[in-house]
Amino acid sequence: MFLTFNRKWMVFITLMVGLLLPHLATAENGNEFSTAHLEAAEHLVYAMGMYESLTIPTRKVLQQMRTSDPATADLMAAVVEPFIDKEYIGHEFREFMASQFDMETCRQLSEHWEGPIGRRFVDTQVQLLTTGKARPLKFTQTEEAIAKRFEKTPAFLAFARAMPAIEARLAAFGKEIEVKMAARMKEELVRRKEN
Repeated sequence: MFLTFNRKWMVFITLMVGLLLPHLATAENGNEFSTAHLEAAEHLVYAMGMYESLTIPTRKVLQQMRTSDPATADLMAAVVEPFIDKEYIGHEFREFMASQFDMETCRQLSEHWEGPIGRRFVDTQVQLLTTGKARPLKFTQTEEAIAKRFEKTPAFLAFARAMPAIEARLAAFGKEIEVKMAARMKEELVRRKEN
């Protein structure tokens, strides 16, 4: 069978598109990470206290609303609860965290945040968000030595480099949630009118 130049070119393009399409889809959707890497990244989200940081203020407002305006509090709870669910937040941030840290770094950072020094930071943050007060952080000489050693590790350096991106992602997440909650509020109001 004789193929003209145009037909050869079209066959070539078709073959190339067929071969590249899976790779283009991957590039379009971002990096692909192993399940273990995503799990390690999600674990890091929880270890760092990101879930608590994102949900405690909202839960406090809902609690205050329940005493002053229960009907509005019920409406707001119906709107925001899906977005302050632990699993939802973990899933929303895990691919981002995986893009910032390899699996071993996620593991090392989680270990640090779950250790005595990191846990104290997280617990202090939770206490501050919950009560508005927290005791000053004080560390023993041994804990300070551990912290100084950790600050020299590749995991800590990766964390320090990633902090601006993490902060930016948290801010973007807040804006995304605002849009999603506004849409959910409209849906919830329509649903309540129909009932």
